[in-house]
Amino acid sequence: MNDFLLIAAALPLAIAALGLRRVPAQRVMTIRRFGRYRRTLAPGWHWVAPGIDRAGLEVDLINHHLHVSGADNSRQAEFYYQIVEPEKAGETLDRVDDWVASQAREALADSGQSPDQLKTELNRRVGGMGLRVIRCSLHAG
Repeated sequence: MNDFLLIAAALPLAIAALGLRRVPAQRVMTIRRFGRYRRTLAPGWHWVAPGIDRAGLEVDLINHHLHVSGADNSRQAEFYYQIVEPEKAGETLDRVDDWVASQAREALADSGQSPDQLKTELNRRVGGMGLRVIRCSLHAG
């Protein structure tokens, strides 16, 4: 009977321990429930429902660097961006680099832009998702 009580007491503790997740500083983690985006975890310790919630990707908030070519490869842009408000980006965080690169390709299509104008245009496009372009440079293809 004592073994049963010990197991009955240990089972909830084991389930609680399985649900603990630690998100390192300067990162966020997406959580999916049954394959769909559920929420974004900020840095620190969090509990998720084991077996129901699954950890998605850990995403850096800073130091994103992308190199993008225009449609005709005549112009290329190199830029750095940060994730300022990850909760606004939501499920896009799982593919944030691809999404930002597509926005940059569209902005780069306007061939008359200077680096500052391109940076301003990119910030206009990605700002609503909680992202900020911090540096941009243009290169001839």
